[in-house]
This record gives sequence, C-alpha cells and structure tokens, in this order.
Amino acid sequence: MPTLRPGPHVFAIADIATQARPNNPTSRSVRLITPETAGTRNVFAGMFWSDPGSRGGWSYRREGGFDPALPFLGELDEVYLCLSGRVRVEWEEGVFEFGANDIVFFPSGYSYRTQTVGDEQVQCFYVMCPAPEWMWDLGSETVDSSGHLVESGESKG
Repeated sequence: MPTLRPGPHVFAIADIATQARPNNPTSRSVRLITPETAGTRNVFAGMFWSDPGSRGGWSYRREGGFDPALPFLGELDEVYLCLSGRVRVEWEEGVFEFGANDIVFFPSGYSYRTQTVGDEQVQCFYVMCPAPEWMWDLGSETVDSSGHLVESGESKG
C-alpha cells in the first residue's frame, strides 16, 4: 500500500482486493491504515480473506495466554466487520462463532485462535487501536482476494 496523502480517504473493496499479499498459503491481507501508510499510531486497519479451513491466531496478552505459540501484537483492542464466511474463535473463556454481517469486538488482555468454518471464503474488515507493536511480514507477491498472482493489474488464475 502506498503512502497516503494527508486527509480523508475512501477505499473501494473491489480495488483493494487486487492488492492483497499472502499471510500464509490460505489467507491474504491488505493493510490500509498503518504507521507507514498514514503516519498514525492511533489506528491500524485493513482487510483479509481466508479460505475454508484456514487457521490463525494472535495474542493481546503479554504473558499467560492459553497458547504460548500465538504471536503477541500488543495491548490493543480490535474490531471486525465480517462481510462473508464464518469463523470459529477459541479464547481463554470458551468458543464462539461469527459470520457475515456480524461485528466482533476482540478486547485486549486475551488470546484468540481462529478457524474458517464452512465452504465459503471469509472476508473481514478490521481495525486495531492503537496500532500493534509488531506485525508479521506479508508475502512479497501481490495476489487477488482468491490468492491468484496479480501482474500489471490483471489477475492470473
């Protein structure tokens, strides 16, 4: 994502879906509002697409999470707006699911492990506040929301 000029911005999902980069073989992301693109540490926002069966997880708890292998992103809160698909979430106090048209609040102080359930790709918009202390690198190739390599603005699938 290029550096944004100061001021408000509108992001068309159809446009950003062609700018995704791999998180792993079954999930892709576009990081829209970051310290690097917008110069703010107050917020970090983007979109992700995860294929059926995709797994992930993260921790907003410095120590003592239920899975020590989960990456610590900082002490921050996160909100998802799920546009499609369904996700199962495990955390210290149980399990829940969310899907299309749900808004989910992930408070600081917990760890979360996720899995895409069903046959539909998950598409979510997310916002983290404040920006995470650390984020894993995305893959270097640009792909579309289905994971197909994008060359010169064209999806090669």
